[in-house]
Amino acid sequence: MSHTPYREKLLSALKTHYTAPMQQSFQQFKLGAMLFFTGLVGLYIAQTAMSDSLQQELLALGAIAMAGLGFLIAMLAQIRMLISRLLNFYLDKP
Repeated sequence: MSHTPYREKLLSALKTHYTAPMQQSFQQFKLGAMLFFTGLVGLYIAQTAMSDSLQQELLALGAIAMAGLGFLIAMLAQIRMLISRLLNFYLDKP
């Protein structure tokens, strides 16, 4: 089976991404976790410390968007770390 240049580039990019140092993936995870919890704190503040208003709804919307983005970043980092560990396990076999 012959590989096209595009496929070779894609495979090389994926291997580079998934064999990156674990510290890089963990930094990505920490960023996602911080965004997620900051979003949750913003949502809590919007619901408890503010009266019903448009500003409360906008703060809640922004907080939910931040928490969702943080969750997505953290989950992608977890998947990256899992795939990286599996690749290291299978590629390091003699």
